[in-house]
Amino acid sequence: MNRKRKGKGKSKKEKASMVNKPPWLELPEGIWAKILHRLGAVEILETAQKVCTTWRRICKDPSMWRVIDMSNDWDPSDMPYDLEEMCRHAVDRSQGQLLDIYLEYFATDLLIRYIANR
Repeated sequence: MNRKRKGKGKSKKEKASMVNKPPWLELPEGIWAKILHRLGAVEILETAQKVCTTWRRICKDPSMWRVIDMSNDWDPSDMPYDLEEMCRHAVDRSQGQLLDIYLEYFATDLLIRYIANR
């Protein structure tokens, strides 16, 4: 006897679609941009952009990089990454829209020239 199951079990796809998404996932990208902009450039480049594709897309938008905050309360020699290289990356992401930049303890003449030329 071959019997078909009518409506008895739900497929994995159906079950997944029934799960409610958290309301914060429905926020417009403009709101996300305002939230993410409160982070410093280091936090955006090192963590926030790696959270999900939406955040990555927002973090790559040149408007996010009009003001770059690379000020810090730590010793640059204790950093596990090159702050000058990160700064260059942030300036490049601004695609010429940079208005203000805050640097502390690691800016060199070469870096200042790089920023000015962009």
